[in-house]
Amino acid sequence: MKKAVTESKLFPDKSYHMFDVSKAYFEKKRDTVHIVHCLLGMSEIQKKKGKFSRSFDHLWQAKYLSDFSKNKAQKVRIRIDLARLYDEFNMNEQSVLHLEESLKIAKEIYVLDSTQVKHLISSYMYMAVRQRKSGNHHKAMQYLDSCFINPSVKLEKSVEMPFWDAERGKIMQELKQYGKASTYLHLSRKHTLDKQANYRPNISMYLGDLKKDLGQKDSALYFYNESLSLSRDHGFRNDLEAEVLRKIAEVYSMSGEKDLAYDYLIESTRTADQILQAKNQTNSELFQIKDTYLKSISKKDALLEQKNIIIEKNFQIQRRLQIIMGLLVLLGIVIFIVVRTRLKLKKTVLRQKEAELHTKLISERSKNEIEIKSKQLTSYALQLIDKDSAIDELLDMLKKEGSPRYKSLFSKYKKGSNDLWNEFNLQFTQVNSAFYDKLKEHHPSLSSTEQKHCALIKLNLTTKDMARILNIEPHSVHVSRSRIRKKMGLERSQNLENYISSI
Repeated sequence: MKKAVTESKLFPDKSYHMFDVSKAYFEKKRDTVHIVHCLLGMSEIQKKKGKFSRSFDHLWQAKYLSDFSKNKAQKVRIRIDLARLYDEFNMNEQSVLHLEESLKIAKEIYVLDSTQVKHLISSYMYMAVRQRKSGNHHKAMQYLDSCFINPSVKLEKSVEMPFWDAERGKIMQELKQYGKASTYLHLSRKHTLDKQANYRPNISMYLGDLKKDLGQKDSALYFYNESLSLSRDHGFRNDLEAEVLRKIAEVYSMSGEKDLAYDYLIESTRTADQILQAKNQTNSELFQIKDTYLKSISKKDALLEQKNIIIEKNFQIQRRLQIIMGLLVLLGIVIFIVVRTRLKLKKTVLRQKEAELHTKLISERSKNEIEIKSKQLTSYALQLIDKDSAIDELLDMLKKEGSPRYKSLFSKYKKGSNDLWNEFNLQFTQVNSAFYDKLKEHHPSLSSTEQKHCALIKLNLTTKDMARILNIEPHSVHVSRSRIRKKMGLERSQNLENYISSI
């Protein structure tokens, strides 16, 4: 592809073939940027050969492909080339439209990177040319001045802008400011003497126009012939050749050399007719190309729309599936949490029930054990009382009979009787360990003897049995019970036995 670019001026047909082969290669690689680059090169070659329809065809293909790429620099060049082609056919509206698009894109490039000024400068320059050709010299000058977009772009040797000089010189010439026109045009010519610049023939033609306006006929003919020679030697535009031939005829006519003027005018007309014929054919082909292009675009747009609809439907289906899957996952999580919570709750309830049942069993067992021990304690107390009663009877018999052993047995009995309560109290405390604590808590004013009475009342012992165990008279038991009721603050309707049993 680089070789095709290098040889495009000297060997256009060979270069065109190289571009075509390169394009086919990059199409296989699906490299849009390089495909567009090849199409731009092919378009330029076809334009120089006067095959404008082919040039249009390549440019429209390039434009279509570039619209789907991110290479803004190519978009700028394509629109400038299209504007110049439309300018060949005096289609000013279309030309300006594409130049405005190129300027807009070039500004976007410059905003992203302020060092990328060449695309913006090119757009401003071609806008200036378009305005100058339309006779809007003031606007043309404004666009030319806009080329100096930042301080890095200067009209100095470090940044040579011969095209800018040539265009400004042409405007000055048309405004009849010949001194400034001469300066700019000669400066532009100097900078392009050893360069293959497409606009080199234009510079010489502009100088010829300047010399003709100044009445310097020989100089005018020199520069016109230079322009003609450059145009023919390097295969530049035929329409420029026809224009230069016409201007040479005008100079010879001004000099009174009618025959030479006639010959150049005939040659100019013939060249112009060839160009006109080519352009007429191109116009017809151009409409066909544009129609084909529009149909192709319409077809591709329809296919693209169908694909977009399918993609949108697939996207909606995928989105619905994602939502459904999300809901299912969420539902699964909720169900899992609910089931897990229920299992935990069941386990907790079961554990609570087991704990309650265990506690109840322990309580019942303890209650049963207490009841059994209480019964055993009561039975034990009754046995002691019976035993003590039997001993009293035996002592009474020995006393009546006057037995010498009465005193020793009586002393021994009294000592055993004193130990009776201590032994009983020890057994009672083991069975009812919290009784005395609660009794003291609710009724701290009770004496120790009264506490003993309460313990015996809890065992449902009779007054006689209680007197026997406490070794007091039954009357004293009744007196003690009265004191206890008073200290406990019981009403007459309240039963002492029931109240003590509840403690």
